Amino acid sequence: MNTVTFIFLATLFYVAQPEVKENLFSYALTFTSYEQCETFFDDYGDKLLNGVIDHGTQTYGQEVGIDYFACAKVKINMQMPGEPEVLGQKVMYQR
Repeated sequence: MNTVTFIFLATLFYVAQPEVKENLFSYALTFTSYEQCETFFDDYGDKLLNGVIDHGTQTYGQEVGIDYFACAKVKINMQMPGEPEVLGQKVMYQR
């Protein structure tokens, strides 16, 4: 079963190797529209960006930065979890 929803998508880079990138998706925080996602970012963007850096540093074991952060419309296959199919996105932050 496929579900279309709106989530945050972040592309991180390793500070020591900026050409190496990692993608993060906010499966636990979903929205019903771009507008709802954008409003949430407007209200909590500084906390979200700092949290993504902290999470990325802990997950990947080295210092990371944010290349870009977006509200993304995605299709998620609930039966075969993995990276979602990105249908569109609006960039909220870009390095």
